[in-house]
Amino acid sequence: MIKYGYPLIDETNTNHYPNRKVRIPSYHKTLGYIVFALCYYTFYLSSFTSAGNLTAETVSTYSNYSYDNVLYVSRICKTTKFRKVPRSKYDRTTERQIPRFDHFCVWINNAVGEENYRFFGLFIGVHMGMLGYGFWASLMCIRWVCERDSLWSSKYYSVSGGEPIDASWKVVLKYLGYHELPLCGLVILAGAMGFVMAGFVAFHLYIAARGMTTNEFFKWRDVKAWHARAKKRYENAKPEERGPKFDISKAEYEMVGVERDVGCVSVGSSEALNDDADAKDDDEVDENLVQDPGPLPKNIYDRGIWENLGEVIWPRSLREKKEGQGGGQSGENAASSTKKKKTKKKKKN
Repeated sequence: MIKYGYPLIDETNTNHYPNRKVRIPSYHKTLGYIVFALCYYTFYLSSFTSAGNLTAETVSTYSNYSYDNVLYVSRICKTTKFRKVPRSKYDRTTERQIPRFDHFCVWINNAVGEENYRFFGLFIGVHMGMLGYGFWASLMCIRWVCERDSLWSSKYYSVSGGEPIDASWKVVLKYLGYHELPLCGLVILAGAMGFVMAGFVAFHLYIAARGMTTNEFFKWRDVKAWHARAKKRYENAKPEERGPKFDISKAEYEMVGVERDVGCVSVGSSEALNDDADAKDDDEVDENLVQDPGPLPKNIYDRGIWENLGEVIWPRSLREKKEGQGGGQSGENAASSTKKKKTKKKKKN
């Protein structure tokens, strides 16, 4: 853009073309450098900001969520050998237990989790804006070339000779592809990648607003698939083959058993709860009976759009660090204990 587009921007601001219809203000040259710098800055932030590191010493800092007994149950992590905090996952690439793990991003070569997800969101948002802006700017430069050279009113001749050819979309695009190939390539690249990036940004806005991570999004997809199969089996079973409702609170395992490797462009395999799953600690349930899965479990981490987005912008673990409130309390317990302290102070006064 700097080599092929900026000279054309200068042309649209000269007095050599008084009757021009296309004009690209010269401040776009400065704005281009600013956008370029923002891309690098957000890349730096998302690449070098830690997602958070769960260790035996920092468990209390990151224990800010409750177990839902659907995606997460209280158990010892087989790899790290300490209690697995809700919404965390061991990342095999960085070899760390990541709090509120989202995915490992190959583009920034960093795990995305609780403490850097906001910078990752800023990174993809800025790049989406850059691609959209680049698409518009390069397209305007091509429009200027069409106007400057009167491409739509010119006659064209084939290299093999023959009669002149009138302008058409096919002829003009062929001409531009030969004479303005870098700018045409930039329009195609920025347009295609901008469309892909917009979809990526929309996906992350959606899951953030719903109180989910990428890791949890795919886990919930497995749970929904299991629930649909189990519900169908129960409905198709004979009355004498039907058992009681499946009690999730009594299950001694996560409904999604084997962890996935979640990345930007691919998702590893996962072993979802099989069709014959039972509440295994209920001795009264006959294994031959088909249990009713009941209603689809709810996402207890979804607290409404604004609170969900607030947890992305200001993560709970950073609040704990700032306020000095550790001790393994959940967000709700920490809030209730603070209220009790205030009440005691009032009584003393």
